[in-house]
Amino acid sequence: MSDFSKSKPSLFVNIRVLCAVALLTACATVVAYLCKSFTITPYLRVTFENLPLILTGYLFGPWAGLVAGLASDFLNTLVTYGLGQLNLIITLGAGLVGFTAGVVSRWILPGKGAVPLAVSVAAAHIVGNMLVKSVGLMVYFGYPLLLVLPRIPLYICIGAVEFFLLYVLLRNRGVNKMLGAICKS
Repeated sequence: MSDFSKSKPSLFVNIRVLCAVALLTACATVVAYLCKSFTITPYLRVTFENLPLILTGYLFGPWAGLVAGLASDFLNTLVTYGLGQLNLIITLGAGLVGFTAGVVSRWILPGKGAVPLAVSVAAAHIVGNMLVKSVGLMVYFGYPLLLVLPRIPLYICIGAVEFFLLYVLLRNRGVNKMLGAICKS
């Protein structure tokens, strides 16, 4: 994986980065909407909606990941259920998925490669899905802890698949060339 992010692109000053974050936010929203049919139980759902959010945070930093996660969950909830069903804790969890991936890739393990990517994916799922979103399900819907605990092995499996997909994607020369063009000032 090449290091295309030496310029540390900013979400608010680079129109290319802003457009890329908007596209990844839209991808996350559409994937979340389509994955509603893969619901195992009301608190367990097989979905890869976090993949674009993790990619956003990993590539463009924690603030871009936070904005993408918050916007994606808000839009998905609005389209699917309406504003009355908005769970702010779960929306915060979605934002923290992108934010955590960005924090790890920028400040804890800077650089590109398999290890920083794996740690970014794992940390994003632990903080955003296993902790914050699980608390949101328990507080908002009243699910007991024993019903929420199966989210841990589910997100370990989902995280492993997402890591593999992101690793393959980020090793592609064409993708790296495109990312280099996006990050140019």
